[in-house]
Amino acid sequence: MKTLKYLLSYIFFISCTVLYSCKKDNLKDSSGSTSLATTGNKLAPDGFNFSTVTSIKLNLTLKSNTDKPLSGIMVNFYAPDNTATGQEIFRAFTDRNGQLTSTITVPSYLKQLVIDPNTIGILRMAVANINNNNINAVIGGKDGFSGDVITSVYSSQAGSQSFSNIKTNSITAPCNFPTGYNSSNAYVAPVNLGRPAWLQPAPDPIDPTLLQYINSSLPERQSVLKTHPQYLNNAVNVIRVTNKSDISVTFVSGITSNHNTLAYYTYPTNNPPSSVGEISNITYLFPNVRFKGDGGNLSSGDKADLGTFNAGTTIAFVLMQNGWNGSGFNDNGQVFFSQNSLNPETDASLKQHSIVLYDVEHKLDLIAFEDANRQTQASDNDFNDVVFYATATNASDIDNSGVPPVDTGCPDSDGDGVDDCHDQFPNDPGKSYTSYYPCPTCYANVAFEDNWPNKGDYDLNDLVVNYQYEFISNAQNQVVSMVGKFSLAAAGASFKNGFGLQLPVSSSAVASVTGQKLSSETYIQLAGNGVEAGQSKAVLIPFDTHDMMAHNPDYSFFINTLMDKDRVKSDTAVVTVNFTSPVDPNVLTPAVFNPFLISNMRRGYEVHLPGFKPTDKADSKLFGTGDDKSNPATGKYYLTADNWPWALNYLQVFNYPIETVNITQAYLHFADWASSGGALYQDWYSNMASGYRNSAYIYSK
Repeated sequence: MKTLKYLLSYIFFISCTVLYSCKKDNLKDSSGSTSLATTGNKLAPDGFNFSTVTSIKLNLTLKSNTDKPLSGIMVNFYAPDNTATGQEIFRAFTDRNGQLTSTITVPSYLKQLVIDPNTIGILRMAVANINNNNINAVIGGKDGFSGDVITSVYSSQAGSQSFSNIKTNSITAPCNFPTGYNSSNAYVAPVNLGRPAWLQPAPDPIDPTLLQYINSSLPERQSVLKTHPQYLNNAVNVIRVTNKSDISVTFVSGITSNHNTLAYYTYPTNNPPSSVGEISNITYLFPNVRFKGDGGNLSSGDKADLGTFNAGTTIAFVLMQNGWNGSGFNDNGQVFFSQNSLNPETDASLKQHSIVLYDVEHKLDLIAFEDANRQTQASDNDFNDVVFYATATNASDIDNSGVPPVDTGCPDSDGDGVDDCHDQFPNDPGKSYTSYYPCPTCYANVAFEDNWPNKGDYDLNDLVVNYQYEFISNAQNQVVSMVGKFSLAAAGASFKNGFGLQLPVSSSAVASVTGQKLSSETYIQLAGNGVEAGQSKAVLIPFDTHDMMAHNPDYSFFINTLMDKDRVKSDTAVVTVNFTSPVDPNVLTPAVFNPFLISNMRRGYEVHLPGFKPTDKADSKLFGTGDDKSNPATGKYYLTADNWPWALNYLQVFNYPIETVNITQAYLHFADWASSGGALYQDWYSNMASGYRNSAYIYSK
């Protein structure tokens, strides 16, 4: 950190000399040395571009259990350590063949991604390995999943060996296995996953149309109170047998973090039990209602025959919240019944936990449960935590009077192929959804040294820009427009630096650009469509000097890099780009976007990430001067002779070093990462474990 005396002396010095570099050229680092540490003769091996991100080629297919394609399904992708809603790092629709092929930009340290298809009936939140920067995966189909998708492991927890009875208000109801089964023969291997031995050998075929109807009726994370209030309160939510019939139950989906147990009981239709104690017997149906690959061993279509029932019999169901413990049943969870009166909520309007819908096309009764107490925040009221259906020998054997019909689908008002339930722009055929980079609620970060072509002090805080991209796409996943949000994190320099972004499309591919913050004395010339004039590729200038974004109250240098100064809040440049025609998302991959610094309002002085080419406006005569050893013939750009870069990019907000502190002193494995060519310590900047950083040297206000 510099003293006031040093700052005043420096200001006097630059006012009396030709202004060539920022305040930090040849400054000593905080150890007092004027040399920069390297590993051997070079910081990094030749050819290393210092990228902290990598591009993953994705080839995903979604199928029903009959191997038919699931088209038009929105799929979200997450980092394994952050799967909360709003944290998805990529999203797109499957095409008519149920396929999604794209390129995703992720942190280099990620070895897996979580894939979450927004549909009932197949594995959700599937973990997939990244192999050689590729993910090839099938979710659904006869095998449940294949390719790079791996099976998650469910660790057993302590619990009772058998859920021998259900306790409600100190009254018990006996629980038993189906006839012929007990705890020693009830499960197929591996036993800890709770797959029952009484399932039929062949699954029930579930076609994509049925899944479409279920998704329309019970959309994920959308309250039934808003989407289909007619399903609640006065609706029938049990199975009433009117003719002697064989009844079967088929598993469709389990979308929940709980390891629920599903069971059933029967009673005379004209004499329902008024308390749990009046239930004569509860029979286990699905001990662990979770998919294969998700801590369970069920697949969509798994079917169990309940038996033959006489007319006048009602079949009701029981959901035991977290009833499965990996070896048997827990007896300390909440229990929810088809009969509203038996449920624990004190508010009568919230007692219903199951819904029954009749599907006349498929001749079945769809049953769905909400698995959390509806008087708590744990419940989202979407009633799709456990989904299954019942069938009879003849559809007429079940009384469906008063049973609501299944929703056969949302309208598609704009005719773009995406129904209104999943279309963010239901009245615009050219737009269907938005996606974000790095995620809807987070920002990435690019940090620069501005002394190029000379070395600086490598605190990488001369200009630090936070950014986020929003992509608006059509039903074919093509990008029709994008919005870039840019803010100033730091400006640890005396130079007035600008910031530019070159997109991987031609200038003529852009219809319009708005939202750039340019000063009244700007040196930037814009074309009629808003991109920078004289450029073959589309170049945006979010701001031409950092003063347009933020400044210290006294207009002194060093914004947000000195711990003894108050932090300054930046404005945000919201730059909207409309394209002349939809752009292939594999072209607009953020990994190939080309951000750059414009040094001290001198348009020819561009500082790019290592390995990235300059724009047409850069002064090519500067290459090879000073400490720069760029060699366009070999593709080497913006590196010194010992392979130090002038810029780094991060897929998260980077906590940069304080003034004059070399990055190797703040981040203790940066040099290890660089010297290994990026093979080691790929999380050098994000890992908070001991030994990774020296917090005293990192700006933290």
